[in-house]
Amino acid sequence: MTKILKVLAVFCASFVLIVACTQTEKPEATNQADTNANAKESKTPVEIVSGKDIYVTNCAKCHKEDGTGGKVEIEGKTLKADNLTTEKMKKEPDEEYFEYIEDGIPEEGMPAFKDILKESEIKEVVKYIREELQK
Repeated sequence: MTKILKVLAVFCASFVLIVACTQTEKPEATNQADTNANAKESKTPVEIVSGKDIYVTNCAKCHKEDGTGGKVEIEGKTLKADNLTTEKMKKEPDEEYFEYIEDGIPEEGMPAFKDILKESEIKEVVKYIREELQK
């Protein structure tokens, strides 16, 4: 009887070893690794594109896509939007831009965006203005 148990134990161990060695990696694991690698590679361009998209959607109708601003008519009111590409505007600290975007400048007709944009989105817009429009 002991001999039969030993043979059975060796057979079971061999079966487990064979099954374990022949299993392949699940496709989800490979796909997840690929997804993580792609996310790391494309992180920076997405940030700039995101800032540009937010700017074009929320700012360009007054400040123009190239940031040069000027006279514009919005909802029947004529506004003179700042030219973001001037030396004066380049010297403004990021904190000022953030405050202008968040709280607006009501006396000049600029609306507040604090209820429309998240803090991270406002930072992306400022980054886009600095890196793309003011270069």
